[in-house]
Amino acid sequence: MIGRPSHTKTKADSPTKRWQRRFIIVYVVVALVFAACFAVFALSPINEKVVDRQNANLTSTAQAEASALEYVDDAQGFVQKAAQDSDLRITLIAQDGNVVADSEVDPSTLENHLGREEVDSALRGENGQAQRISATDDTDRLYVAVPATYQGEQMALRISEPSTAVSTAADATRNTALIICGLGIIAFAAIALFTYRESKVPLRKFDQVRSDFVANASHELKTPVAGIRLLSEAIRDASDVGDEKSLHLFIDRLDNEAERLQRLVIDLLDLSRLEEQQNSERTPRADLHSTLTTSYLAHKGQAGDKGIELVLDDRSTPSDSCYADMEPSDASLIFDNLIENAIMYTDEGSILVTLEPRAHETVISVKDTGIGIPQADQSRIFERFYRVNKARSREVGGTGLGLSLVRHAVERGNGTIEVNSTLGQGTEFTVRLPRSKAEK
Repeated sequence: MIGRPSHTKTKADSPTKRWQRRFIIVYVVVALVFAACFAVFALSPINEKVVDRQNANLTSTAQAEASALEYVDDAQGFVQKAAQDSDLRITLIAQDGNVVADSEVDPSTLENHLGREEVDSALRGENGQAQRISATDDTDRLYVAVPATYQGEQMALRISEPSTAVSTAADATRNTALIICGLGIIAFAAIALFTYRESKVPLRKFDQVRSDFVANASHELKTPVAGIRLLSEAIRDASDVGDEKSLHLFIDRLDNEAERLQRLVIDLLDLSRLEEQQNSERTPRADLHSTLTTSYLAHKGQAGDKGIELVLDDRSTPSDSCYADMEPSDASLIFDNLIENAIMYTDEGSILVTLEPRAHETVISVKDTGIGIPQADQSRIFERFYRVNKARSREVGGTGLGLSLVRHAVERGNGTIEVNSTLGQGTEFTVRLPRSKAEK
């Protein structure tokens, strides 16, 4: 016994599911980038940066005190008052290295300060900096010394502070960075969550539209195919019995169904072409005057056969030609479908086609005196396979794709289309296409 080969069906993910996965991946990557940036910052030499900042602050303070020192008589009283209520220690050193004044210790008890790099730099007329263990109180301190003048003599004014201030400042900087990064991640998460929730609705709608399109396309294709099969069988039966009258009738109906199927296939191919070329970088150019004139002449006979007057009001001139940056075939598709649609749904009266060039755009309108479109349906007429009156559409041979094709072609030309219709009185479609850049 030969077993049947097994087939495993894999359900393809919907665009919504694929987008959700991509969204999550992007969020994780961004969050990791935030974390990496913080890690790099946290592991960077923050202490060195804080030391540089503290040295700069101490230098500014020392320079300010050195400027004031020129105008005092009591150096010891001056440095004690300047260091009061702070962690700063202020020392005044003469050229020979002896301490003239100190805010914490009796100057006479202090050793000579020559050989200390910050002091030597200041005595040479330069700003000096250092960090070391103080010989006086055995604490790690930052030292800054600047040139100073006291009672007409060049000296060095030194200010120091415990290095614990550096650690405190570094910790504060690191904690601030942590808070900022944390808030950044939280803010990004909130924005991402909001965006995700807001985007789910249009994505679900997209999936629904896609599903509806496949279902509608299948139905529209099945109907004429089934009709053709039934008619072919009827033709065979009529041929077998020699019923020529029925034979001719069935052949005519078969021809109509084949024509309907052909139109549907052509519309589907046009729709596919428009969507595939949506992002084309090529910028073609269409002569709207010539294209509209051609379309008008091609449909004038069809309108006349229904007793409808088709009128063209072309307001362009040779000096004011009408060009649009779009495929000439797209322009033809727009005009052909709008005029054919007007003829289909107009039983009597007239159709006025207008071409009006303006400063930055060309306006084309197709206005009929037909059956009109209900207000509730006007927002949906550009959807694929949507029909206001399905029975009427099948009667006149509509595929339900004409206006969808028009909308795609107009959008490819960066234009807009709008409809204004009154039930029982008529409909007007207005297309606005930007003038070609080559004309400006």
